[in-house]
Amino acid sequence: MSQNSTARPLSKFNLVLALLWLVDVVVTGVGYWVLTSSNATQADFYTSQSADYVRYFSAQSGSNLGATLIGVGLTGFIITLAAMVVARSISKNVALAAPAVVDNGPDFDFDDDTDFDADEKAAVREHAASETGSIKTVTAHTVEPTPAAAPPVAAPAAEAPAVDSTTGDEPTDEPKSAR
Repeated sequence: MSQNSTARPLSKFNLVLALLWLVDVVVTGVGYWVLTSSNATQADFYTSQSADYVRYFSAQSGSNLGATLIGVGLTGFIITLAAMVVARSISKNVALAAPAVVDNGPDFDFDDDTDFDADEKAAVREHAASETGSIKTVTAHTVEPTPAAAPPVAAPAAEAPAVDSTTGDEPTDEPKSAR
């Protein structure tokens, strides 16, 4: 929630903190009501000397519940008070640290159109001419491919025996007559 510093009456009203205070009051009030009514039921049980133990045990449970709700409500008061102090401190620090006029918009100031002078263009052309021997206009960086290294020379393989074309058989180490 933003807390504006304008002249509107509700501009400094923090709805979340107000709801927290309301919840704390309601929880504490309900706890007090449950505690006192359960204690009254227990007192009635003791004075009447009745044998209705279900009513007695429910009154004991109600007393415990009421005391727990009161404790939760008081803890909520402390936490809400701390949250209110922190929110107020942040609000004051932001108001003190913020400059009077804050301009967070982007700066599109294109008045600085940098252009090369004729001298700078001539210096670039002279440098290019001294490197390549002629004046060239370079538009993009190009990479010349390097020649691939020749594949390693493999040792010559042993000569494979030739295929006998007349019989269609592959040569073997056995003599033909033994076949």
